[in-house]
Amino acid sequence: MAKKKVAKKKVSKKKTSAKRTVARPYPRRSLEEALKVPMVLKDFNGGNPWSPEEVAKGLGLTTKNSNSFFYLTAASRDFGLTEGTRDTDTIQLSEFGRSVAYAPNRQKEEELLRQAFTNVDLFRRVLEYYKGSALPELKYLSNNLENEFGLDKETHEEFINLFRQNAELLNIGANFDSQRRLPHTPDNTTQPSTGGQSTPDIITLAEPEGGAEFHCFVIMPFREREEGHNAGFFDEVLRSIITPSASGAGFVVTTANREGSDVIQSTIVNNLLDADLVVADLTEHNPNVLFELGMRMAFDKPVALIRARGTGQIFDVDNMLRVYEYDPSLWPSTVKHDVPHLRSFIRATWKSRESARTYLKILRQEGVVIAGES
Repeated sequence: MAKKKVAKKKVSKKKTSAKRTVARPYPRRSLEEALKVPMVLKDFNGGNPWSPEEVAKGLGLTTKNSNSFFYLTAASRDFGLTEGTRDTDTIQLSEFGRSVAYAPNRQKEEELLRQAFTNVDLFRRVLEYYKGSALPELKYLSNNLENEFGLDKETHEEFINLFRQNAELLNIGANFDSQRRLPHTPDNTTQPSTGGQSTPDIITLAEPEGGAEFHCFVIMPFREREEGHNAGFFDEVLRSIITPSASGAGFVVTTANREGSDVIQSTIVNNLLDADLVVADLTEHNPNVLFELGMRMAFDKPVALIRARGTGQIFDVDNMLRVYEYDPSLWPSTVKHDVPHLRSFIRATWKSRESARTYLKILRQEGVVIAGES
């Protein structure tokens, strides 16, 4: 009998090779890109928490379900700017991120962004290892990244590109342009300008196009003390309302640099008394502001008084002088309304500086008695 040949079925064995997981202990987007997330919250939602869907729309992305959006929100979180990512209910500014978004000037912003860079442990360690200088070429750097920092070879090129992008933004390393502007700081609020007003204690915020011969000195609270005003509120009022209004009225705009101190320095006093015009924000009835206002009034020099709507009245001032009230919500629409109106108010105050019945002139009139006094 012929032997039947039994065909053997070939069983194809599928090769199953698990994809190797590569650790990336660093944000996969640069600091400059990550900054877009807190700025969307600031510019389009008043600095309030927002859903990932709305943040994505603010960034110009059609959907939140993209890797690009995830990497952006994760990078913003890792730099310490925001809390939450694509996969959380909301994304919101961290306290640190709020101070970055509402930085009063370029100098302060650059200081905070350097801190954001070093919030990422690996960036900080590499920066310290190379003592703040530019990184060497890849062929010299790769061994150190693997041996000193435990970074997988597959990630070296990506990490180096990101590190160098961040270093260039922050002017770290001798080969970078020290004058490069930060991504969202207006040109007219960067470096202290000329005119004899800029000192370590005084910051020049803006100059009108073509320059100006008159100076406006701003006195206002430096920190928020009452419920209802989030951290960074006064920085934003200064940046978005007062500065463009006063510079639009034709003034060089300056204010005090009172970092970490409530002491009124002699430089501040001199600028307070020598400025052609002072804008005083009475919001929260800050004691330093009221003291500085009293000094200015004692010399009978022009001052434009403002406050956030809802601020309680100051008995003597409100009975005698006009006070411009701005909208404290600071939405783009309200800012757009307040800036031209405050600009007109400042111009009117300056124009009537000789003829106006100032606080001192009113008090010195014979027989004038303030209501409530015996």
